[in-house]
Amino acid sequence: MITFENRIRYEYKIKTARVDTLVKSILSHRDPKSQEAKDASKFLDVLITEIDRFYEENSDLLSKKGKRPHPRSRLPENKEWNDNVEKYYEKNPRKRPKNKLKN
Repeated sequence: MITFENRIRYEYKIKTARVDTLVKSILSHRDPKSQEAKDASKFLDVLITEIDRFYEENSDLLSKKGKRPHPRSRLPENKEWNDNVEKYYEKNPRKRPKNKLKN
């Protein structure tokens, strides 16, 4: 049986994947100024608002499991969330995400 904690984490993962997929779709659209792309951007705003609300409601659980708000999030930085994430990575250094930018 899936625990409540894991269900929250999976739900957050699904929501962030939806946002990332829509962003890629908008950026690779052949006509970025079309009505379709504009409507997709409006829908992206709705999804980001939803994911921000979900993170705020479950922030204690998500931040203690190393999850930060989505990079496109409009949430202000919260010291408590950042501290919880850093504590998680200190205990689990192998789970720290690798830096995607290579110089």
